[in-house]
Amino acid sequence: MKITYSSDTINSFGGINFADKIIREASIYDTIDQTLGIRGVKAQYSYSDLFRSYLMLVLCGGECAEDI
Repeated sequence: MKITYSSDTINSFGGINFADKIIREASIYDTIDQTLGIRGVKAQYSYSDLFRSYLMLVLCGGECAEDI
């Protein structure tokens, strides 16, 4: 992980990419898909995509699914 210094304004979403990378590298998303299986034919998103969006919402300080 390379750290650089910046004079730009820091926001609350700055570390979310690191958290997502750690979770992805731990194969959590693959485990979710293997455990729950494939969604219906017309479903555009996998189960791991649904869990990922909600997890990122919570890590960014969201309180309900409407914040997505």
